[in-house]
Amino acid sequence: MSNKESVKSGDNKPPVEEVLDVRKMSIEPLGKHKDTYNPDSHPEKHAIDVTPLRHAKVIFIVGGPGSGKGTQCEMIAEKYGYTHLSSGDLLRDEVKSGSARGKELNEMMQKGVLVSNQVVLDMIKEAMLKNAASKGFLIDGYPREVGQGMEFERQIVPCQFVLYIDADDETMTERLINRGKMSGRVDDNAETIKIRLQTFHNQTKPVIDYYKDQNKVKHISATGTPNHIFAEISKIFDEIREKELAKLKDAKVLFIVGGPGSGKGTQCEKIAREFGYTHLSSGDLLRDEVKSGSARGKQLNDMMEKGILVPNEVVLDMIRDAMLKHINTAKGFLVDGYPRQVDQGIAFEKEIVPCHLVLSFEVADATMMDRLVKRGRTSGRVDDNVETIKRRLDTFHNQTKPVIDYYEKQNKVKHINAESAPDHVYSHVRKILNPHVEVEDEQFLKHTKVVFVVGGPGSGKGTQCEKIAHKYGYVHLSSGDLLREEVKSGSERGKHLNDMMEKGVLVPNQIVLDMIKEAMIMHKSRNGYLIDGYPRELNQAIEFENHIVPCQYVLYIEASEETMTERLMSRGRTSGRVDDNMGTIISRLQTFAEQTKPVIEYYDKQHKVKRIDSEKAPDDVFKQIEHVFDQHH
Repeated sequence: MSNKESVKSGDNKPPVEEVLDVRKMSIEPLGKHKDTYNPDSHPEKHAIDVTPLRHAKVIFIVGGPGSGKGTQCEMIAEKYGYTHLSSGDLLRDEVKSGSARGKELNEMMQKGVLVSNQVVLDMIKEAMLKNAASKGFLIDGYPREVGQGMEFERQIVPCQFVLYIDADDETMTERLINRGKMSGRVDDNAETIKIRLQTFHNQTKPVIDYYKDQNKVKHISATGTPNHIFAEISKIFDEIREKELAKLKDAKVLFIVGGPGSGKGTQCEKIAREFGYTHLSSGDLLRDEVKSGSARGKQLNDMMEKGILVPNEVVLDMIRDAMLKHINTAKGFLVDGYPRQVDQGIAFEKEIVPCHLVLSFEVADATMMDRLVKRGRTSGRVDDNVETIKRRLDTFHNQTKPVIDYYEKQNKVKHINAESAPDHVYSHVRKILNPHVEVEDEQFLKHTKVVFVVGGPGSGKGTQCEKIAHKYGYVHLSSGDLLREEVKSGSERGKHLNDMMEKGVLVPNQIVLDMIKEAMIMHKSRNGYLIDGYPRELNQAIEFENHIVPCQYVLYIEASEETMTERLMSRGRTSGRVDDNMGTIISRLQTFAEQTKPVIEYYDKQHKVKRIDSEKAPDDVFKQIEHVFDQHH
């Protein structure tokens, strides 16, 4: 359903013989449970993820039969790009579709059974999700009572305001009688109209009063011509847009620049998560608009199919609309993939707001090529092949250099070496966005909780760490995993680590400590951290506590050598791990015992060791751990 192809309201329905009688499909008042359709018969529809709608603009349209709200909804949708959804039409369309839910609704209609509010709410959710890229939604025919409005706002999003199109009973009666002369509708007669108007007033007054208390009701007199009424409605929408546009003048905007494979998307996710910025990708906005099926989306699709470049004004409008959608919640905007040319940047800054910074993620062509080729083996993307990548890199350099030069003259460019692993790159980004971040990080680490998790190979500490993390909200950091991820990233540090490992050289403790500290900062936890696989020896424990924070206690997952050997040998039959063989296992257990004994003795003297018998089944082992954590939290 496109913005222009809005669902028709009840004011312009075809003759009753041609449609289903929605009056027989009344929505059940909340809290009533007699003779209602059970949505649990459709569990796949009951748990609908409405995350894409969390910033949606919703306007409830309220008006009696004959008030002209359907006509006004069409005009609003046409001018402002909103999507018009009528609860009655959604019910009728579901029945006409012949779906399983539609058939049940049809049977229910024949029996005069009330429709559960959850069913209607799910239909509205589904329709909104199909049009998630819309500038906003006009919800017509819902809520009919206060409880429905409250439930909508709890499950989806609070409404922006209620547009009350108010016509007196005489005007509505006259309009409906006149319509009845042409429509052939059996309910367009004086007696039925009187009942309908009474029902409307009884239902609507509490809804209007409820939203009036929140200063959310916009009252429009519906006496006059449709164009006259729409002129008054337009004043409301224009005033809201002007206020929103004014807010954009204070918005903080960062242009994100980086070649294909530079990792800028990953960095934008991290910035958004920590700093509350909204990430807007011009490419994603275009694709979402086309996918939505809106009038603008169809126009864009036609241009793309003809190979016509999308005009800059269109892209700029889409970015502006996306910014307006998030203006009340975003602390700033990361505009990614735009500007690609200097004139685009100038137009953006003239029409919206000057950018605050340009973050340029810089990676050698060879690295980007390597990353994209590797991605191509699993992504299925047709442009992840050597020839296409070369062309994309050439285009990027040709377009980007003038943009960088332009903003360099304004001292707005921050160059970031993005060759390293994502967390390492982000550590530099954070310092740019918050010069005081290192001091704040140190303060944070001084007050955090750290539990060292010690246990031999095969003790089951990995399994227990997962359980602890899940129940108590701790972040689990494995020193071994951090090292492997760094090597896998192909960063300079990763290459250096790989060289050392291949030569059998021990990784210096300072490198491991730096990686653990970075990971703790990147994955800030208010609850605490489980440090697994570290310290392996006493000097590592002392270094950690001197440079980061003293541990709260040591969780020692104990198992006999016989048990650990048996578990590792059993695992080796299926794991394919080369170190799960008897000779290597004996060596690993011996090393663990030699390294761990001094660590345990050191913390025993501080009464910080919590011994856990892991000879038992995992769930029984975890019960012991729960006892420890519950005592200390």
